[in-house]
Amino acid sequence: MDFREDSTKPDWDDWQLAQEMVHLRGLAAYPSTRDHVPGWIREAFTADEARRADAYLAASVHDTTRLTAIQARILIGDDSGDTRWLADQLARAWAHLDELRDRIDDSVALMHQGYVAEAIGYVKWSRKDGIRSPAPASV
Repeated sequence: MDFREDSTKPDWDDWQLAQEMVHLRGLAAYPSTRDHVPGWIREAFTADEARRADAYLAASVHDTTRLTAIQARILIGDDSGDTRWLADQLARAWAHLDELRDRIDDSVALMHQGYVAEAIGYVKWSRKDGIRSPAPASV
């Protein structure tokens, strides 16, 4: 079975598509629905919508390999001065972003986390660490 031909979500932005994709992929955590998830995704999305949702989710993944390569170049002396500062700032920003995402994900009982997630464009439960996020991949 291929993806839908016609969209049922013509006005949805990438954030909304990503939210639905994470929800559907999250159902794979249950043995009784695991085998049905790929079919549900193909029924819910057109191929372009699935690609847009995956691209949105992939864009939020930290490129730690590239940052490690930059930091390694700094250590061997290939440092333009600002490079070290920028690499340190990026690492610090990612750490703060991870902490913010953890707090949003852990705040279910304290507030409606959808409001906060909308304000920062974050798709709840989309983290790659642990059980929180199904990895964005094409189905």
